[in-house]
Amino acid sequence: MKIIIKETSAVETLSIIDPKSGVDYIYDFIGNAGALIDGQFEWDEDRDAYVCDQETFDWWDTVVTANQSLEDRIHELVHERGFETVYAVIHAAGSVDLEDHAANVNQALDEAFGSAE
Repeated sequence: MKIIIKETSAVETLSIIDPKSGVDYIYDFIGNAGALIDGQFEWDEDRDAYVCDQETFDWWDTVVTANQSLEDRIHELVHERGFETVYAVIHAAGSVDLEDHAANVNQALDEAFGSAE
C-alpha cells in the first residue's frame, strides 16, 4: 500500500503478507478496521496513493509489523503443533483492541508453547 505522509510528502509503504498464500492483504487489514473510510487515510487519485499524517502512519506501521511477526509465528507453530492446537490457544486469548492484539496472542502462545525468542 503506497502512502504519502502529509507533513513531508515522503512516500512510504505498508504491507502484511499471509505466510501461507504469499498474498498481501494490507487493504483488508486496514479496511476492516475502518481506517480507509474514517479519515485516517485519504485517497489521492492524482498521486495514486493514500495520504495520511506521520502519527497515523507510525501507528499503523507498528501495528502491521507486530501482526506480520505474529502471522509468521502462527504459521510456523501450525506446522509444528497442528492447526487445531494453535488456534485453540489463539481463540482462548480473547479479544482486545487492534494495537494490543499481537502482544495478547503472543503472550497466550508463549504460555502454551514457550517463548518465541
